[in-house]
Formats: sequence, C-alpha cells, structure tokens
Amino acid sequence: MADLSPAGRGLGDGATADGRDRGQIILVGAFALAVVFVALALVMNAAIYTENLATRSESAGAADAQAFERATTNAAEAAFRYAHEVNASDHTGLKKNVTQAMAAYHNVTRTQQATSAQLTDVAVDSTTNGTNITDTSVPFESPAGGTDWTVAKDVNESYRFRIDVETWNGGSSDELWIVAGDAGDWYLNVSEASGEWEVGVNESGTYTRCLTTTASDVTIDLVAETVNGNDCPALNRSAVGDPYDIAVRNGSVADGGYTLVSDGEAGSDLTTSQYDEILYAMEVNVTYWTPELRYRTTRQITWGEASA
Repeated sequence: MADLSPAGRGLGDGATADGRDRGQIILVGAFALAVVFVALALVMNAAIYTENLATRSESAGAADAQAFERATTNAAEAAFRYAHEVNASDHTGLKKNVTQAMAAYHNVTRTQQATSAQLTDVAVDSTTNGTNITDTSVPFESPAGGTDWTVAKDVNESYRFRIDVETWNGGSSDELWIVAGDAGDWYLNVSEASGEWEVGVNESGTYTRCLTTTASDVTIDLVAETVNGNDCPALNRSAVGDPYDIAVRNGSVADGGYTLVSDGEAGSDLTTSQYDEILYAMEVNVTYWTPELRYRTTRQITWGEASA
C-alpha cells in the first residue's frame, strides 16, 4: 500500500524534498478524486432510483384509473341493455332507469375506492333519443294505406337500416323510392321487369346502378352499403344534410319489410305497434382521483354496442 512519509523523515537514496512533496500531493489528489467519484455515483443512483419509483407509481395509478374506466363502461353497457330489455319503453322511463342504475353503481364503487385513498365520480351526462322501427311482410304503404309517407323524421345517424323487397306488384316502368331528405337530394329506387330486379341510387340527379339480379328478392343494407351482399358505395347518405327525413314513395308497387334503428323520431304515419322508443346513445362522465393522479374521461354507449 502507498505510504505517506511523515514530516522530518529522512530522504531515500537519490530522493529530493521536492520529489517527495510532489508524490504526496499527487496521491492525496487521487484519494480526493476517488471520494468525489463515489459521491457522484451515489447521488446519480439515488436520482435514478427515485425516478424509477415515481414512474412505476404513475404507471400503476394510470393502470388503476383505466381499469376503473373499463369496469364503468361494462356497467354502463349492462344498465343500458337492461333498461331496453326489461324496464321501460319510452324515452323518459329509459333515461330515468339508466341514470338511477349508474347512480347506484357510483355509490358502491366510491365506498370501495375510498378505502384505498381514491375518489371516484360517475354520472350520466346526456342521453340521445331514438327509435327502432320494424315492419315485415307488408306492402310498402303507410298503415292507413298511403303510398307516399314518412317513415322517420330528424335522422342524423342510423345503426341499422335494411330493406327487403320480396314481391313486385307494379309494372315494368314503376319504381319504389326510399327518399332521404328531398327527392332532389338522394333516393334509392327499386324496379322489376321480366323477372329481373334493378337497384340504383339517384343523388342530386346522377344515377348509379347498384345491382341487377334475377334472384327471387333483394335485400338492401343502407348502413353496410350492400345489395344482396354486393358493395354499393352509392348507398352512403353522408352528402345529405343532417338532420333529414326518410320517406317512401310509390309504396304500393312492392311488398316486403324494413328495419330502421336511428336517432330520429318515428314518422306520424306509423302506429305505436310498428316502433319502439329507444335511447340511441348515452354519455357517462368518469372521474378518478388519487393524491398523485387526476383522471377524467367521457364514455359513450350506443344502442348498437349495448345490444350486440
């Protein structure tokens, strides 16, 4: 081991006082640098450890918040579905039911979360009314026998819109129209001549043929944009200004059925047996607070998600 010579010790052979002093200074400097490097290493390791702890804490908190959000979404979908299947058949009753169900869920979860120093809040922020309109194996006429009539009013979005045309009652020059907005904006037309169906779309005066077929009937899905399973992008109604009405023209020329689930209202020509009032959508506010985290989000539940 290195030895520091004490003051007054004799010099070795050939040694000088200046050489001895320089050697001691270098050695002392080396020890000092070693101490500094060790101290810096300790400080850096402590900082890295603290940062890792903080990161793990934040990640764990975010994961807990997201788990609570998923649980709340599942509860909201169950409440939404249960209200439609069991408890109510009008907009007022449906809204009351889902609001009370989510309030009960909140009362249970906030007590559980509070034991872990977590504050939560769950509340229904808004609901969107809608209708589920269905009629099958009938002429495309109103219940009163009208050939030109309104199926739905003030439609912005549709979850399901399907038309099945099964029997043709008209002539070769007749057409069945399903109109969105005004006939000058957009309409679907179906015709039949010599056993061949033709389905097309007229948008702002431009006609696009979707399909011709000799099948026994035609099925038109205006949400999936298909005719008998074949794609027809012209069925898209995004160019029609919202909200719009959906109407039938020349309904006596064909028999079949239709289903429309939308955020609109049922047309005044329909009877109550032909439609159900539904909640088309519901928004739920979710809040999750801990001493380290503030998490807020809004989850939307739609009729299609909850009824799937």
